[in-house]
Amino acid sequence: MLNTITGHTTPDWAESAVYQTLVVLNVTAEQKFGQTQYLPDLAQNWTVSPDGKTYTFNLRPGVTYSDGNAFNAYAVWAEFYFWYFISANGSTFWLGLNIFNVTGVNFGQATLNLINQSGLATPSQQLQSMMSNASWPVYVTGPETVVFHMDTPFTFFLSTLLNTVGWMWDPYYFTQHEGTTNAGGVQAVSSYFNTNSVPGTGPYKITNVQVNAFITFERNPTYWGSNLTSSEISANPVLNPGHYDTIIVQYKPDDVSRYTDLTSGGAQIAAVLSSNLQLVLNNPSYKIVVSNYSANANFLVFNTKTYPTNITGVRQAIVHAINYSAVIQQAVLGYGKEFVGPETPNYGPYYDPGNLTPYQYNLTLASNDLAAAGFKNGTGLPALEFDIDQFGVPWQQPAAEIIQSDLAQIGVNVKITILSDSQFYSFYNSYAAEAASPTGEAAMRFDDPFGYSPDYVAPTDYWVGFVTNSSYYGNDAIYNNPVVDSAVGTLVSSSNMTLVLQQLAIAQIQVYDDAPYAWLFAGKLPLVDGSYAYNKNVIGSFYMDFALEGITDIPLVNTVIPVSG
Repeated sequence: MLNTITGHTTPDWAESAVYQTLVVLNVTAEQKFGQTQYLPDLAQNWTVSPDGKTYTFNLRPGVTYSDGNAFNAYAVWAEFYFWYFISANGSTFWLGLNIFNVTGVNFGQATLNLINQSGLATPSQQLQSMMSNASWPVYVTGPETVVFHMDTPFTFFLSTLLNTVGWMWDPYYFTQHEGTTNAGGVQAVSSYFNTNSVPGTGPYKITNVQVNAFITFERNPTYWGSNLTSSEISANPVLNPGHYDTIIVQYKPDDVSRYTDLTSGGAQIAAVLSSNLQLVLNNPSYKIVVSNYSANANFLVFNTKTYPTNITGVRQAIVHAINYSAVIQQAVLGYGKEFVGPETPNYGPYYDPGNLTPYQYNLTLASNDLAAAGFKNGTGLPALEFDIDQFGVPWQQPAAEIIQSDLAQIGVNVKITILSDSQFYSFYNSYAAEAASPTGEAAMRFDDPFGYSPDYVAPTDYWVGFVTNSSYYGNDAIYNNPVVDSAVGTLVSSSNMTLVLQQLAIAQIQVYDDAPYAWLFAGKLPLVDGSYAYNKNVIGSFYMDFALEGITDIPLVNTVIPVSG
């Protein structure tokens, strides 16, 4: 699938190069998630109301999409409500956050038809009346001003705009090409967009897509930022007009092929996994990306709803039986560091508010935990199924075998099962869906072969996603505790950060004691046990995804700078 509307561009190479956002993270600042800075992108400035509920964005005038259609407040409005419509009008359509009151909103296929009829440069009077309705959570006050009004103060709202829901694409083009389909009453994005990318406002446009083969990017001749000065680009590199007329991103799932292309000159940047990473490191012509501030979380998931991992003592025994240092050194070549979740260490004050120590390798404590749970020396425990993905990420199997060996020392038998990619990901769903059918999941599994990187740069992503019943994706432990739900709720209901941190400390201690996950390591490489490698004699530099190795862990296409210029 190469559906750029929903962000599934395998991976999201279109980010920043094709689809821009209202605001952007300052990628030149020292990046710690507790100290983020935001710069103008398609919004030239914005204001926040004293109560923290209302954000007013003043847009850059004269911006167009690459197809010539106008980018304006009407387009922002239409795109916001598209996300609401495609989520079956759910109240948590905005990244699982219940922050907008949509009870009075009436947006559906009839509205999309109106957009298709009049366009968005000068919408019909009927459309403009709807768009200016201030009782709806998002409304316009003019062609260049759009207002987002939340039902609750949410300190991290700007961060959510860095996710695919914040990418700006042409809603008029979308409606002109029958943007949605309806199958059995469920709305879905038309498959037309798999190979016909919706235009964006960025420095490049996608001109050719061959599924599972390549994507071709070409310069956007109408890019609004083409005349930015060098000092303006230096201050905000994400706006860079780009340095190449054409960029081709090839899809090659085989690591050897990617390494060969890099070293033969067939590619200038390539994703290289640990199986070939040492070869790159030993060659002075090549360089890899290493980040001390990566938000890439890698952890072991326990099914807390089925026997025997529904027993807290069993989970506590497992988290104390794992040799975390061995996992890091042997499975990911040392490119990781221990952490205590659910946040990763780069989240500033939001990391480890409970002042806890990462789970430690302690076989005596693990054996005592298991005995206290009624399974001394593992007696009475069935073999635990441990699912891993055959996707080809090298770190999983050695890590699983280390954990298997560790648990055997306390009498816990583990059966490692290798699943196809589709089987492995078939269990990923919302908390509610997984809780309704928990028996299909194994007792243990890794969260993701590539680790979990943030959807948006805010602590709510990890807290809500991993450990609450509001999770729309990520809580694969099917974990729920009312103390945690209540505490995490302050992230989206209070702007008093002292109170929020106090509550998060309570939540973290509860999660730590309940042990729904074994937090393995925070990755220092964007691909967990590999990195993007490049010939530094050809490529001078580039910036990574501005969510700090989040979303899809990629270089930003438009910021790739050749050595010669």
